[in-house]
Amino acid sequence: MAATPEPPSKSGGTGRYWRLLRGFAAVSALATISSQLVFVVSYWIGSASTLSTVLGWLAGAIPNFFLNRRNWGSTGSHRLGGELTRFALVSVATFLIAAVATNYTEELAHNLFADSEVRRVALVWGAYLGTYLLMFVVKFFLLDRVVFATPRRHEQVR
Repeated sequence: MAATPEPPSKSGGTGRYWRLLRGFAAVSALATISSQLVFVVSYWIGSASTLSTVLGWLAGAIPNFFLNRRNWGSTGSHRLGGELTRFALVSVATFLIAAVATNYTEELAHNLFADSEVRRVALVWGAYLGTYLLMFVVKFFLLDRVVFATPRRHEQVR
């Protein structure tokens, strides 16, 4: 008696998401460390919060794209341009949110901690880090569904 094929299980999709999430978390941690270091050092030495945000963003976005591209299994140059464009849109949107957050937090920090540079830096850095932490989940789904999305092939089970 021939076995009838079973429909694809939901656990296969779940397993895929856990694998992607683990890779995304590792890549995000690496990008966050490089981004945070560049941001806090540039802000500490006197760069404006917006310039520090740009520098930090670049330090995280570049490795983030290439490592996540590998994480999602995207290879070859035929899709690189579209992926890079979509990633840039997601990344720039996150950057703009971070720039607004650090700018307003910088104004608040100057009012609250006029006498303490360490506290001002810590508060503005917290806003920068907090923005990226909040965007973590949003970015994961955007990378999966928009940036590195591949056409789904539907197989009919007979």
